[in-house]
Amino acid sequence: MKNLKRYLKIIKSTPLNVLAVRAYRKVLYAARKRSRYRKAVMYGTVPDDRAFIKGLSGSLTGPGQKGYEKGFINQKIRESRFLNSIFKQEDRGFIISNLPEEEKNKIISFADSICDHEFDLLGSGRVRVSYNCSCSGVEGHVYDKGPGAHEAEKIKEVVKEKCGSLGIGEYEYEPIDWQIDFKSGYRWENDRWYYEITYGDMPGVDVKVPWELSRFQHLATLGQAYAITKNEKYALEYFYQVTDWIENNTPQFGVNWKCTMDTAIRAANLVLGLAFFKDSPLLTEEFLFYLAKSIYIHGKHIIDNLEYETITSNHYLANLAGLLFISGFFEGFKMGGRWMQFSLRELKREIKKQVYPDGADFEASTCYHRLVLELLFYPLAYLSKSLREAGDGNSYAESGKDLMGGEYASKLYRMFEFVLHAIKPDRKMPQVGDNDSGRFLLFGMEDLADMGYLLALGSVFFREKKFKIEEFGFCGEVLWVFGKDGYEAWNGPGENHLANITGRGFPDAGWYIMRNDKSYMIVSAGPNGQNGNGGHSHNDKLGFELAFKGDSIIIDPGTYLYTPLPERRNEFRSTSYHNTAVVDGKEQNEFKPGRLFVLEDKTKVSVKSWKTTERYDFLEAEHYGYQRLDEPIIHRRLFIFDKVESFWVIKDIFSGKGRHDFSIFFNFEQRIESVDKDSSMAVT
Repeated sequence: MKNLKRYLKIIKSTPLNVLAVRAYRKVLYAARKRSRYRKAVMYGTVPDDRAFIKGLSGSLTGPGQKGYEKGFINQKIRESRFLNSIFKQEDRGFIISNLPEEEKNKIISFADSICDHEFDLLGSGRVRVSYNCSCSGVEGHVYDKGPGAHEAEKIKEVVKEKCGSLGIGEYEYEPIDWQIDFKSGYRWENDRWYYEITYGDMPGVDVKVPWELSRFQHLATLGQAYAITKNEKYALEYFYQVTDWIENNTPQFGVNWKCTMDTAIRAANLVLGLAFFKDSPLLTEEFLFYLAKSIYIHGKHIIDNLEYETITSNHYLANLAGLLFISGFFEGFKMGGRWMQFSLRELKREIKKQVYPDGADFEASTCYHRLVLELLFYPLAYLSKSLREAGDGNSYAESGKDLMGGEYASKLYRMFEFVLHAIKPDRKMPQVGDNDSGRFLLFGMEDLADMGYLLALGSVFFREKKFKIEEFGFCGEVLWVFGKDGYEAWNGPGENHLANITGRGFPDAGWYIMRNDKSYMIVSAGPNGQNGNGGHSHNDKLGFELAFKGDSIIIDPGTYLYTPLPERRNEFRSTSYHNTAVVDGKEQNEFKPGRLFVLEDKTKVSVKSWKTTERYDFLEAEHYGYQRLDEPIIHRRLFIFDKVESFWVIKDIFSGKGRHDFSIFFNFEQRIESVDKDSSMAVT
């Protein structure tokens, strides 16, 4: 009955033309679902070699001999400028000689743990994930392999022979359980069609665990270790893990095909990993063709399952970024060209929609700003590198501007500017809104909240010295992404200092930053994001984070988990978990039962004054979330930052009538004891 009332309310408040479009999409979705399922069951989901080649090129190449066709495909892939621009072998020696020894050791240690199938996923700590070991008390289990198992076994035999001819001993590989949430022990069936996969309805079960593992972001670490050591065990581990995943995750079946975003990120990392290993003698022609077919299947799946049903957000950007990596991989083929043009066109559209004019991401989350920046930046960075390899003579930024236009480049620059002003003195980004640890590509060993690497990459790409912060030092990502050229650009004349980074308001996002050298505050005073949907917003209006002398003092406690424990998600989204005021025990914006990614914006924050000078910063803002009370209240808060004496004044003003309970919450960093500021007072 509650759901019926909710649906009737939605229908009444939605324009007829919008309802008609939604109804049409529902009918189309249902018909498409039935059709795809029939095709998947009747004809399978893995194309044979000839269908794959025809899909890439539009027609079969060569005289029709299968061996020649495979060789032609592999040759074109090996010649891909995009693939070869990701990691240049001629940069290898330079990277090794300039990468700090401590960082090299960390990479090798991390890569060794990956070879032991120990993964740290979403804060789990290192956990060994395989069929034949117990995870959280769950018995080991081997399930039926997919239809690609026979082909995989033939490829493995070829690699074993190769190992023998190279004098490499037999490599013991224990298969990974790709479908398990090892925290709860729940395992999704690998033979269930992806449309029928469910999640979020089982307490304690987190679908993001298998998704995170299957993103394959750890392949970059294996590649880095291989580049540093040239130890073929890392190439073998890459080969076995990729083959293991393909043969146990039949396209369109199992949990790892459910979310297109994760499919796209996985595809990009498969391409990235190959860039490091493509010259290994163990990566045979048979394996390259096998991998190419899987990457092609990923591309088809992305195109057929684009995430733009209601609003486009970081998910759709991930679809496009992953597809762009796939199209770069297949740049010598007709299909690659079509996918490339589609990706570039849509990325240009989406940056207009998803990035505010002030440069902040529109999802009301600083950590999603990082993810979106990576999704918009890395494809352009590698495309620009490939153009430079072709001899266009331009800088990275000039090449990027030629590819995507001035508006795209300008928005991207402003996104880096936001990072410059918002990053705390300890290189960490404050948490505003959700944080699911989401990344696109992983090259560094830094703390998750450490976003100093973004400024280093922005400094090289734009040849912008104000992004080069002397106190933050050098980031290894510059070497891995841009090689020798990037290192030399970084070490050019000019740099910036923390003392020079000023306070700044980002009025579209509603984020206001007060800072002076190592003293810092960010205030949340904006809309809930996503054009009012509020999917990644928290009840944090007029809340803040504060750092003093470089140390975080008052913080946002974070996000916890998304779907396994709904009550805990709402607890971490709640007003009391943020550094602001609660009136009569009510939330600023009410939570809707069962809607963990919706937060209607009732606060409607209004900024009355913002000013930043050499001596002080001042912000005055109010919100109207408590206007719904029987005796309405307006919460107004004033922030004054004295830069000369280095102290803050925060004043709360509550306007309205009647008697109310007011609770002021401050969430202190763990090392600092908090003081209870609850109070009860009359307002007239």
